[in-house]
Amino acid sequence: MKQLLHIPGTPGAARLWSHRDIRLVLPARAVSYAGDAIALVALMLRVSDSGSGSGSTAGAGSGSATAAITALLLAFAVPTVVMIPFAGRIVDAYDSRRVLVWASLLQAAAGVGIAFSHGLAATLALVCVLQVGQAVAGPAWAALIPRIVGDDLVGQATGASQALIGAATLAGSAAGGVLVGLSGDRIALLVDASTFLGLAVVARLVRTRRTPLPGAPKERGAMTAGLRSLFADHLLQVLVPALWVFILVGEAVNVMEVLLIRNEIGLGPTGYGLVLATQGAGAIAGAWYTGRLRSDLARTRAVLAGTAAIGISCVLMGLAGGVVPLVIGAVAVGFGSGMLNAATSTLVVTRSLDALRGRVVAAMSGTARACSLVALLLGGVVGALVGPRATFVGAGVLAVLCALVAAGLVARRDVVRTKDSLVEGLSH
Repeated sequence: MKQLLHIPGTPGAARLWSHRDIRLVLPARAVSYAGDAIALVALMLRVSDSGSGSGSTAGAGSGSATAAITALLLAFAVPTVVMIPFAGRIVDAYDSRRVLVWASLLQAAAGVGIAFSHGLAATLALVCVLQVGQAVAGPAWAALIPRIVGDDLVGQATGASQALIGAATLAGSAAGGVLVGLSGDRIALLVDASTFLGLAVVARLVRTRRTPLPGAPKERGAMTAGLRSLFADHLLQVLVPALWVFILVGEAVNVMEVLLIRNEIGLGPTGYGLVLATQGAGAIAGAWYTGRLRSDLARTRAVLAGTAAIGISCVLMGLAGGVVPLVIGAVAVGFGSGMLNAATSTLVVTRSLDALRGRVVAAMSGTARACSLVALLLGGVVGALVGPRATFVGAGVLAVLCALVAAGLVARRDVVRTKDSLVEGLSH
């Protein structure tokens, strides 16, 4: 994979991988995402089976499965929202090594608990604990990487990270379906827990550390500081709300995805895992392409193009009559997601001040998750009323409209500005 990312004629790739710590962090995080993909397949299948029940009628079973899947996805989202006022402050106020080690150990313990839990309630509670750790670890890694590589290589590092994660998700999703099919969900979930132990070890080995400045003033309201930073930037003040709207529309289909693939198309656990794996393949290409972009204008266009691609692909998947169009749509969704994630992450990190990056990323992640909460509730209600196919088609059309409106707003603004506007806005 390192060779795949080292493109002849792009010296930035060689500079990126010359950093010892980045050679530790990016592969370790990718392995952890592979474990997450395995666990997600296992958990989606576990809760959909527990929700449908063997004695339920077809309609009642589908409704119960939808409710169970919605509850699981809410368990992944709620802790990130609740942790907005705390996660960013923890990341910016404490030594990065301590934060990352303890957050990873918490996730490992929760992962073991999920593997041995019984019943939907226990599973959901432990998923919440897992996500509390993620709410802290995610911003901590995001704020540390610019310290490792420097601001000029953040885009390349983000693209490389997303490409590795895409490859890991591909392998993990396929392995998850196979593992659950062969031995049930416990082994799959224990594999995920072991990857968090690996992250704890890597966090301990990384030499670069992000520590608070001695005597730095303590600001109140981590969420306020993060949002103020985002909205002090003239470009992000357009893209971030547009992203929130897109999440409200686009993530509604997550509730229906497993039902579309299994009930409408008729694929089993292995097929479900392989379809998710194709999204990882698309994400590799999308993230790799976006990592090569050098300007904020190009990254902004990638955000908008990724949003539109996901919307069009959702329509295709909703109308799919067989496996081939479903897979094509899944690959395109992955490509759009890779572009969207890599470009947005780079813009948010590079256009924020170093001392605030933990709070900025936590605010961005938390508000995005808040939108996910509403989207999941909407998706569960709409999906129960109109079914998986209509949910995919309707959400896709609205996502394309969101991309077009955002593109119109961005076209009216001068996107070539520096972080100076951030300093100016935060000083008031």
